[in-house]
Amino acid sequence: MINISGLNKSYGKKKALDNLTLSIPSNSIYGLLGPNGAGKTTLISILNGLVSYDSGEVTFFDLPLKKNLSAIRQRCSLIPQSLAFYENLSVKENLQFFAGVQKIKGHTLKSNLSYAVETNRLSSMMDQKSATLSGGQKRRLNIAIGLLNNPDILFFDEPTVGIDPESRNDILDTIKAYKSDNKTVIYTSHYMPEIEKICDEVAIMNAGKIVKQGSISSMVNNEESQQVIVELYPHSSTYLSAMSRAEVTIVDQTTLLLTQSSSELIAQVLHQLELQGIKIKQIRYGATTLESLFINLTSKGRTDV
Repeated sequence: MINISGLNKSYGKKKALDNLTLSIPSNSIYGLLGPNGAGKTTLISILNGLVSYDSGEVTFFDLPLKKNLSAIRQRCSLIPQSLAFYENLSVKENLQFFAGVQKIKGHTLKSNLSYAVETNRLSSMMDQKSATLSGGQKRRLNIAIGLLNNPDILFFDEPTVGIDPESRNDILDTIKAYKSDNKTVIYTSHYMPEIEKICDEVAIMNAGKIVKQGSISSMVNNEESQQVIVELYPHSSTYLSAMSRAEVTIVDQTTLLLTQSSSELIAQVLHQLELQGIKIKQIRYGATTLESLFINLTSKGRTDV
């Protein structure tokens, strides 16, 4: 469905995307993970035709993006993190306004509007002022507006920010249902349980590159089966950064993540901490998780792009 090959994008001397290659299959929910500055926003902006790229190739439905931008954009929709509607208008007025902006009329409007409203359970609040909606209802209106063109591909950028757990689960269930309607979903979030709940495959980005991709189970199971988390009491030592290496990730000043559970490595780390007078609060063992894998892969080489 979406194929990206050797994609590069720079802002001045800063490289936002560095020879990035990625394939997103059709009729799937694909998670895009990465810390701030990893290049996620740049990639999503390029795929939605909002930002040009320097080199590489991007195709949708086997069509080159640059030569078919207008046609491809009509088949895609970006649901942003920010609420993109007018709070002084009613739900119905907002939907009608944004349908008009896209010149959606007649039978197509009726059909698309019905689908957007029903899948987001907005029927009972069509005449309600948007400002009076709950946080979850506002998020559903945001999604409904993005469905007005009945897109084949939906881009969701942190769609559950600032809402309660029940509303979050409702929205995640709604997004999962879009896959059943033969839509492809590209989903970005910093909240790992969301990714684990709905995504078929995941790509982890760091410093403009894809550092890991595949199904969550395959990525986690291919790692060491055990990880070790060393929790420290607060301290003022500046030595901690010197301990960073391939098997030891400095999560923060009070947490170390050991991606191998060998007794030799653990003994070395504990000995170094003891020499520096850094006291250990507890040591936890556990299976590798998506979150620990993410931390290990993205804790180094971050940028500001």
